[in-house]
Amino acid sequence: MLFAVLMNVCLQADGERCREERIEFTGPAMACLVQVQSVLVEWGQDHPGWLVKSWKCGPA
Repeated sequence: MLFAVLMNVCLQADGERCREERIEFTGPAMACLVQVQSVLVEWGQDHPGWLVKSWKCGPA
C-alpha cells in the first residue's frame, strides 16, 4: 500500500512562512511510523533553513 509522511515545515528565518511537504513510500502503515524519523532527518539535511514543525503518516 502507498503511504505518505505529511509534514508541516516552516522557514527558520521566518516562522510564519510555512508549507506542507509530502513524501510517499510503499509499505505497511507500521513502516511509516517506524521509518519516519530517518525520513525527517534526510529531508532536513536536503532542505537547510527549514524546520519540521509537525508530521503525520497517512494514505497517499
